[in-house]
Amino acid sequence: MEHTKITVLCENTAGRPMGLTGEHGFSALIEKHGEKLLFDTGQGMSLANNAHVLGVDLTQVKRVVLSHGHYDHTGGLPAVLHPPRGVEVIAHPAIFSKKYAEIETPGGKQRIFIGIKYSRDYLEDTLQARFNLMREFCEIGPGIFFSGEVPRKTDFEHPDKRLKAEHDGEIIDDPLLDDISLLIETDQGPVILLGCAHSGVVNVMNHFSAKTDHTRFHAVIGGTHLGFIKGPGRPLEKSMAAFDDYAVDLVAVSHCTGQEAAALCYNRFGDRFAFACAGWSHLF
Repeated sequence: MEHTKITVLCENTAGRPMGLTGEHGFSALIEKHGEKLLFDTGQGMSLANNAHVLGVDLTQVKRVVLSHGHYDHTGGLPAVLHPPRGVEVIAHPAIFSKKYAEIETPGGKQRIFIGIKYSRDYLEDTLQARFNLMREFCEIGPGIFFSGEVPRKTDFEHPDKRLKAEHDGEIIDDPLLDDISLLIETDQGPVILLGCAHSGVVNVMNHFSAKTDHTRFHAVIGGTHLGFIKGPGRPLEKSMAAFDDYAVDLVAVSHCTGQEAAALCYNRFGDRFAFACAGWSHLF
């Protein structure tokens, strides 16, 4: 019996062992069937350091999956692509769209760039990345499934209106079609790994259920974006109820979940809850 191991390398907060660094971002290493697959790369400040502290040799990573094209998930690409060796990078084509966030400042609303910091030419020509860009659900490795575009069907998971993208020379609300999650088959059951779940974590679970016929998920790990689900109709309560509907045994939240939503999840799920900070690891 071969186990699957998932280790969080980058996250907003750092756990054990000593020497780890926290940053606003996310990255997780999947070890399955002798392969090391990296899901996201964080912001770029902590990946190399944390991998070293955790005894992870990034040069053994031959494939990277990007959950979407924001800086806090793609900034560490050079750390994993170096030395240049033809690493495959799997993602949605929209990762290279110009992405922005509109934020309130003392001087008024400002628009800041939050997309990939590196040009595609640099990543491909200098660092020898081999981009495999696709939109559809597919199996990218034995028991590892790429979500493809996730249908937005729930009536309570609304897009973050602060997030913008450039399209045909105009700034629009970013549809974030590039929001990708993974489903990993393990000995303990199917595990969902999220980057930010901009599609809505319930939409993601529903999508994987429709594609695989799974009615239960052993674990949901990563950025749930629950910290941004607010408003009438108790959307956070509905999202947490969906974890029970899918009989999720482990709710391991990170990154964009936020402290308030994470605390509410802890109070609701108790022993089924984990905070997946940098250094957190689980064997399935």
